Amino acid sequence: MCYRTFKYLCFLITLFSILSFTKNVSGQKVDHLKKEVTINLPADSLINTLRKIELKTNINFAYASDQLSTKYNAKINVSHMRLGALLEEVLFGTGLGFSLIGNDIVITPKKPITWTIHGHVLDKASGEVLMGATVQIPSLKIGVIANQYGFYSISVPEGNYQIQISNAGYQTRQEFIRLDKDLLNEIELSFQERQLEEVVIMQSTLTPNPILFNEQNITQNQLYNTVYNAGETDILKKLQMENGIKAITEGSSGLFVRGGNADQNLILLDEAIVYNPSHLYGLVSIFNPDAISNIQVYKDYMPANFGGRLSSVIVNRMAEGNSKEYHLSGSVNLMSARLSAEGPLVKNKASFIVAYRRSLLDVFHNKLKLFNPRSVYYDINAKVNYKLNINNTLFYSVYLGKDNLLSTDNYSNNWGNLTSTLRWNHVFSSKLFANISAISSNYSNLLDLNADTLSQKSQWQTAVRDFTVKADYTYYSSPGNQIKFGASSIFHRFMPGEMYKQESFEFNIAKNKSIESTLYYSQQLSLGKSFELNYGLRLSMFRNAQEKRNVFDESGNLLKQEEIKTFINPEPRVNFNYLAGNNERVFITYNLNYQYLQLIQNNPLAFSSLESWIPASTAIKPQRSAHFSLGYRYSPDHFMFSANAYYKKLENQLELIGHAQIIRNPDVAAQLRSGTSNVYGIETEIEKSTGRVSGNLAYTYSKAYRKIGDINYGNRFAANYDIPHEIKLVVKYNFSERLSFQSFFTYSTGRPLTLPVGYYQHDGLNVPIFEGRNTSRFPDFSRLDISSQYRFKSDISSKRSLVSVVSVGLYNLYNRKNALYYHLNSSSFENKPNTFEYAFGLYPWIAYSFKI
Repeated sequence: MCYRTFKYLCFLITLFSILSFTKNVSGQKVDHLKKEVTINLPADSLINTLRKIELKTNINFAYASDQLSTKYNAKINVSHMRLGALLEEVLFGTGLGFSLIGNDIVITPKKPITWTIHGHVLDKASGEVLMGATVQIPSLKIGVIANQYGFYSISVPEGNYQIQISNAGYQTRQEFIRLDKDLLNEIELSFQERQLEEVVIMQSTLTPNPILFNEQNITQNQLYNTVYNAGETDILKKLQMENGIKAITEGSSGLFVRGGNADQNLILLDEAIVYNPSHLYGLVSIFNPDAISNIQVYKDYMPANFGGRLSSVIVNRMAEGNSKEYHLSGSVNLMSARLSAEGPLVKNKASFIVAYRRSLLDVFHNKLKLFNPRSVYYDINAKVNYKLNINNTLFYSVYLGKDNLLSTDNYSNNWGNLTSTLRWNHVFSSKLFANISAISSNYSNLLDLNADTLSQKSQWQTAVRDFTVKADYTYYSSPGNQIKFGASSIFHRFMPGEMYKQESFEFNIAKNKSIESTLYYSQQLSLGKSFELNYGLRLSMFRNAQEKRNVFDESGNLLKQEEIKTFINPEPRVNFNYLAGNNERVFITYNLNYQYLQLIQNNPLAFSSLESWIPASTAIKPQRSAHFSLGYRYSPDHFMFSANAYYKKLENQLELIGHAQIIRNPDVAAQLRSGTSNVYGIETEIEKSTGRVSGNLAYTYSKAYRKIGDINYGNRFAANYDIPHEIKLVVKYNFSERLSFQSFFTYSTGRPLTLPVGYYQHDGLNVPIFEGRNTSRFPDFSRLDISSQYRFKSDISSKRSLVSVVSVGLYNLYNRKNALYYHLNSSSFENKPNTFEYAFGLYPWIAYSFKI
C-alpha cells in the first residue's frame, strides 16, 4: 500500500513538471520592441508609415484609424534602430503612445505632455530687445506678444514645430524646433532695410491677432519719418497728430485725450513719472528722440498695472544702447543740436547710451513772441544695462533737463526734471517673468516775481518729488491665458508754492507728504477662436499728510501739526473683444479710474511753466472717471479702418473761482470748486500703412462739458479743451529709397473763450467783468506743413559708413494766422483795442542728421 502510494505521488509530480514546462514554452513572448530595424520612411501620413513598418518587421499594429487619420510624420531614415525607439520617433508630437500586448503593438492616445519655449526677441544689429514682437506657431494657430522687455513664453504640447517671429520693420524669421523639454530660445531679427513704411497693423489668421492690440505703438523710425516744426523731431508733437489726441493751441505740448485735461495723462520715462514734459512752454517736449526706442499710448482700455490718471497712459522707453558695436549720431536744426553715443561695455553683455541736446535759440536768435531769444534749454539722457546671466539683467537710466527762459520783459522762469530708474529683470521660470524697479522723480520750478530787479528780487517755487518701488509679474499659463499681478508704492512730497528760501513765509501754500500704494491683478483670456477677454482689478490706497500752517501754542510757539486723510478705492477694468473675421474686430471697454493729484492753474495758457500740484486731502476729493467705449476695426490688405464711440463721466473736477490767484495765496485750496464733467465723442480713421504712398485720414467729433458750483452760476459750460470738430490728414510719398516727402494737415473748431462784458477802473487799470464761462470761441484753426528728406550713405572704412539725412520743410505753408491768445488792454490811459495775438506764420526750415 505504501509503495503504491509513493509510486502514484511520483507520477503526479512528473506529470505536473511536464505540464508546467510545456506551458512555459508555449506562453513565452518575444520582445519585439528590441528588434533592430533599418528603414527609410518618407514624409507621409501616420497610417501609411505604420503600414510600412508592419511590412518591414512582420509585426502587427493595432489602432483606431479615426485617431490617426489626421496625423502625419516627417521623413525618417534609420539604421539598426530598435523598433521601440523608432516608434517613439514616429509618434513624437502626435499625442499617441504604444504598448506591446501579446505579439501585437497597440497605438493609443497618451497623457499630453506640455513644454515651454521662452526667451527674448532681440535686434540682431544692436542686441536691444524688441517689445511687441510676435512669436507664432502657424500649425497650431497660436502665438504670443513679447512684453515691454522683449520676453516671450509659449507653452504647447511636445512635438516638432515651425515657429515664426515677426516685428514691424524687421524681416520675418522662421525656425524649426524639437520641443521635448523646456527650451530657451533667444531670437534675433534683422532690420528690413528696403521696407518703404512700417506696417503697424497686419492681417493675420493667427492669435494674438494684431488688430486686438489695445495700445498704440510708435517706433523710433516712425518718429523720424514725420514733418515737424523747425525740423525738431518731437514725440509729443507726433502724438498730437494722432486721432483722439488734441492740442488746444499752436506750439503747445499739452495733450488732451478724449475730453480729459492735460494733467490727466500718466506720462512715463523708463517708468518714472514726468510732471512737466515741456521745454520752452511746450514748444518742444523733453523727450530726445535719439534716446527713445518705443512709445506706447493707452487711451482706450487701460491695463490694471497702470493708474493714478484718468485719461491716458504714455509710456516712453529709453533705448538700451548697442551691445555689439559703437555708434555716434547727431542732428542740428534751427531749434536745437543733438549728439548721442552708444556701444558695448562688455560685448553682447553690457551696453550704454548717452544723449545730449541743447537749444540753439541764442545762436540763431529766433524771434519767438513768448520769450527772449537768449532763453536756453538742455537735456541729458544716459542708460547702462548689464546682463548678469540668462535669467537676470540690470538696467539703470537717468534723465536731466533744464529750462532757463527769459520773457521779453526779462522775467525769468527756470524749471527742470530729474528722473532715475533702477530695474532688475528676473526670469523665475520659463513661465514666470518679473520686473523689480526703484524709481525717483524730481520736478522743480522757479519763477521771478520781479522783473529785472536785484535789490528786492523775490522768487516763487513749486516742486514735486517722488520715490517709487514696484514689482510687476507676468505668468504665461498658456498662449490664451496670460496673468499679470504686482504692487507698487509711491512716496510723494508736494510743494505747491512758497517763496524761495523762505520756508516760514506766511503766504506760502501748505506742503503735503503722501503715500500712493496699489495692488493689481489682470488676466488676458482667449475664449475660443472668436472672443477675447481682458479684465483686471486695481486696488489703490492714498494717504496724505498736509501741514497745518500758522498754528501756535499758548506761549506763541509755532506748532508742527498735520491733517491726515486716507482713501481706498477699487478700480475695475474690462475689455471684451469679438473677432468677426481674421481681420475684423468689435470691442467694448469699461475703465474706472481714480486720480489723487490735481494740477491747478488759473489760466490754461498762462505762458509760464509754473505748475502747482496738490494732492487729495481732507478738503479735496480724488478725481474719478467712468469711461465706456465701443469700437470697430477692419483691416483688409494694406488698409485699416477704425471707428470708436466713447462716453466719460468725470467727478470731483476742480476749477478756480474767477480772479483767484495762486502765488502768495495760502488759501488757494479754499478757492477751488468741485463739480462734474461729461465727455462724449466719435473717432473715425482710415489708414494705409504700406507702399510708396501711405498715410491716414482721421476725423473726430467730441464734446466736453463741465458743471461746477459757483462757476457760471452753476450752469453747464464748455471745457477749455472742448474742440468739437477735428480733421487730421497725413500723407507720405516714398519717391525712392533715398528721397521721401511728408505732409500734415489739420483743421479744428476754435477752442472756447471767455470775453468780458464790461470793465471797471481801479488804480488806473481796466478790470474786466465776466459773466458766462467760455461762451465765445477763438477762430477755427488750420495748418498745412510739408517736408522732404534725402538720405545718402558714404563709406568711411571697410567696416564703417556715414548715414546722413538732409531735411527741408515749410511750416504753415499758406501762412494761416492762428490765434494764440486774446490780449486784454489793462491800461485805462491807453485807448488800445483788445486783440487776438498770433504766434507762428510761414516758417521755412532745414535740418541735418547723421549716424556713424
